[in-house]
Amino acid sequence: MALADLLYGENYKEEIELKHTLEEKIARSLGVPAKQVLLNYGANSNLLLFFSTLSAETLYRKKRRVKVLLDYPNYFFTLHQIKQWHINPVFVKRDDNFILSTKEFISKIKNSKPDVVVITTPNNPTGKPISDVDLELMLKAVPKETIVLVDRACINTLPEITSQEILRKHSNKKIVITHSFSKSHSLSDQRLGFMATNSEEIANLMFSRADLNHNLHALNSLKDIIDNKSHVAGKKKIIRDCNQLLKKTFKKLPGTIYYESHSNFALIKLPPYLNAAQVFEYMKTNDVLIMGGHKIGLGEEYIRIHMSGLPKIKRFIELYESLLNL
Repeated sequence: MALADLLYGENYKEEIELKHTLEEKIARSLGVPAKQVLLNYGANSNLLLFFSTLSAETLYRKKRRVKVLLDYPNYFFTLHQIKQWHINPVFVKRDDNFILSTKEFISKIKNSKPDVVVITTPNNPTGKPISDVDLELMLKAVPKETIVLVDRACINTLPEITSQEILRKHSNKKIVITHSFSKSHSLSDQRLGFMATNSEEIANLMFSRADLNHNLHALNSLKDIIDNKSHVAGKKKIIRDCNQLLKKTFKKLPGTIYYESHSNFALIKLPPYLNAAQVFEYMKTNDVLIMGGHKIGLGEEYIRIHMSGLPKIKRFIELYESLLNL
């Protein structure tokens, strides 16, 4: 007869042991101690933990708000957390093609003296990654006492430096890396991701405040797929194929601008006679979901689409072309 733990539930022991096993596996792949890797409820929960903890700690220790430097546009959730935790943001705005100026970003690092530098690569919602050369320049420009949060939640289809290399090469800096299995391993319904750091100080600060409860089903799903490199390669191929089709299609459509994406999401600028709310309602009526730019701080002239697969992208294009002809 099985005994149930009345305090935590009958599967709690199995759940925690599996969580720790997966954290140890991730830590080995990154070359850091297991206690410096935290498996959590995806990228969003990692951001919430990071910003709330740092905000409270800075207010308590230094009697002031945290100052964070980041590029814009950025994840809506990141911007929301910055506002919610009363953080003082310093933005570096991307240009009209959503390209980030490395020179301006580095200048802001030096002049604004932030507590945290957030480097989002690839960027959400634009789908544009930061090159390894530019990433290296940014990391070198950050003072040793400043925390660098490298948000790598989204897939990058271009060649890139590994997270292990970033943590190793910059062991003298306080680096935090976030990753989402939702976007890389098709586990969006499981809500799993991790935060890893090369700093024992940051690990002690963050991880002691983490919620240790996890979903056993989600952890088992991750265990079954975490080593499946062909799955991630397949996801990258889907994104590349979607990008090529969108580039080809919108090159022929006057008035609409498609911003080439190398990641899970992509931006489209609508012609003047359409707005995001109109397109959203039309797509929703036909069972296609998009995100209106007004929902992510970009305004009614933009929409964001998910690079989920060629059949869905073809359906989106078909509906968009029919909308243009109404």
